[in-house]
Amino acid sequence: MRRSTSRSEDEPRIPRLPDFEKFLECLAPASQLHLALNHLADTRVVVKDRRGRFLWVSDNVPARHGYNSVQEMLGLTDTDINPKELAALYEQDDAFVLRTGRPILGKTEIAFDELGLPGWFSVNKLPLRDRRQRIIGLIATIQTIPEGRSLPAPGGELRTVIGYIRSHLDDPLRIGELAALIHLTPRQLERRFRQATGLTPSRFITRCRVAEACRQLRDTDAPIGRIAVSVGYYDQSAFTKVFRQQLGLTPLQFRKSRSRLNRP
Repeated sequence: MRRSTSRSEDEPRIPRLPDFEKFLECLAPASQLHLALNHLADTRVVVKDRRGRFLWVSDNVPARHGYNSVQEMLGLTDTDINPKELAALYEQDDAFVLRTGRPILGKTEIAFDELGLPGWFSVNKLPLRDRRQRIIGLIATIQTIPEGRSLPAPGGELRTVIGYIRSHLDDPLRIGELAALIHLTPRQLERRFRQATGLTPSRFITRCRVAEACRQLRDTDAPIGRIAVSVGYYDQSAFTKVFRQQLGLTPLQFRKSRSRLNRP
């Protein structure tokens, strides 16, 4: 005798797979599906409206920016929590996604880590639409790039060059010499770097130098002039100019603010 397959009136109507959109429509607003995003290892998640205001952030976001709770960050923008130069770059990418509806996937960016130092992160930004298909905001994921995996694919082939750069920041680091390390022409090296990071080798070197300078400014009392030399700048004024361009702060301002950037 066949078992009855009738559905009771109280049982919800479950759409047949793989219609995920209908499944989402069945979810109640209180289902809190988004809370699963709090449990992605080494990944932060933020949701913004069209004005760049944070509508939701994962639990691991506030402490990185000196806040004690998610609620303190709601309604803020990137300009409120980041150096202005970095905020301008983030907002430029947001504007692209909101204007075109096209996602940005796997972009390597510099940002501050939980210790207040610049680090490398893989960023994804995707548009969010309402039921009329209008773009109403975006969701972004920011994933830490582990030190042992210096760049996402296809950057693995550049590890020899990257390792050399990081261990010779006080040297001139000429592009032709770096290309020769892996038997490429300077043009080929530049193309590979752009494919892997969106940066030229020169810009990558600059960011590595600034990141190391930040570490020394935070962890040591060495004079700024000495730090400048240790990361390849023999003119302190040139070092200060580059540092400000990258982070929106002077080296001295960064040093003075380290306690704020460092607080748990």
